[in-house]
Amino acid sequence: MSKKDENEAFKNCAACKKVLLRKKRHYRNNAYYCNNNCFQKKLKADAEKVTAEVAA
Repeated sequence: MSKKDENEAFKNCAACKKVLLRKKRHYRNNAYYCNNNCFQKKLKADAEKVTAEVAA
């Protein structure tokens, strides 16, 4: 491995936990996602969680 590979930070998608490559990642709401579909799924899941807490 070269120094460039060691220094490059890989992150995981906030929704599906896939490893993200530097050239294929989307930054939304302080998190990295592999695509817009994962971002939309995460928003929907968070909204359902909030409505469940309010109803309880």
